[in-house]
Amino acid sequence: MGLFDKFIKKSEVKDITYKPLSDLEAWIGILYACMSSDGEVSDVEIDSLSRMIIHKQKFSGIDISPLYNAVADAKLKIGGIGLVEACSEFVNEGDKDTLFSMAIEIVLADGIIKKDEEKVIELIADRMKIDMELVEKIIQVMLIRNKGNVVIVD
Repeated sequence: MGLFDKFIKKSEVKDITYKPLSDLEAWIGILYACMSSDGEVSDVEIDSLSRMIIHKQKFSGIDISPLYNAVADAKLKIGGIGLVEACSEFVNEGDKDTLFSMAIEIVLADGIIKKDEEKVIELIADRMKIDMELVEKIIQVMLIRNKGNVVIVD
């Protein structure tokens, strides 16, 4: 027992759970986990996410702000790993390959992959059961596509 233990009330550990309310929220959750995996979410990353989503028919007419706010709040409570684990099971089977390639596009936008980004991508591939051969092909194509990109700093 430490000197101050009897004077300082221990914080209660809360069992925090999160469950996306829809497949759409799960998509945003997966992509948000990727873009926040390095500890920061820049305006450029938010714009990139918005551009990706706006081109998807499934998001036609959908205001993503509430979805974005829900997953950003969840990420603060359960972390990026928790967010991926919670959202992966809610993604429709036929969308998993597409969403995975979008996740790769987000983390490789600067043409490099950092250790934290790599962990998130590996977790997404595992949780969504993406075929390893396809994972490697997507990563290879995105590395080629993003080679030499200019990194925009806010």
